[in-house]
Amino acid sequence: MRLRTLRVGSFEAGGCEASSCADGARGGRSLQAAQHPASSSLLVSGTFSSAMKDQSVMPENSVVSLIHQFDQLQEERVHSYRLLEEGHKIYLSTEPNYDFPKFRKLVHEVTQDFKRVSEGIIAVEKALRTDNHITAADIIASIQKNEKRKLELTTHLQLAHQMAAERDSGELEQNKVKEIRSELGQVVEQINDLLTELRYEVRNGK
Repeated sequence: MRLRTLRVGSFEAGGCEASSCADGARGGRSLQAAQHPASSSLLVSGTFSSAMKDQSVMPENSVVSLIHQFDQLQEERVHSYRLLEEGHKIYLSTEPNYDFPKFRKLVHEVTQDFKRVSEGIIAVEKALRTDNHITAADIIASIQKNEKRKLELTTHLQLAHQMAAERDSGELEQNKVKEIRSELGQVVEQINDLLTELRYEVRNGK
């Protein structure tokens, strides 16, 4: 069984340019769908939402509104990763006769979500810059840059998981999974640190 891959989006430094690449002859498709790591500890922290809702300490309503929009979009992105993760698990469970059409449909839907979320976050970043909240905008830009790397790594992780499953969890494949998961964990940690930095930036009104 040759690996079928399906690419889910590609991030630019300031956002996401998502596309579904399911073209190709049967058996020659590439399936590089982004998969969020199985460990829930790698999910972006949800504590940012409650912190942002405490508007009594926020300096300006316009900033509060924009950051709240960003927060909602970031949570939607995390949710999309979860859906894709579960979908990929189901896809792997159909080995050796993978249900590729069903998974391709899920990938297409999640790709559209990634695109919508990224466009919304780019709009928030631009609005913050227009209002002269440069530091907050720069932090969001950094988050987007890290999200680009996160998506690249989750793509590699998914493919590594599939290779390990098809090759009876060989040592080489398992080591590759561990290597990618470790780097992915570092990227997600960086995203969480940036979210915390953004929270303090808005609280302090710098």
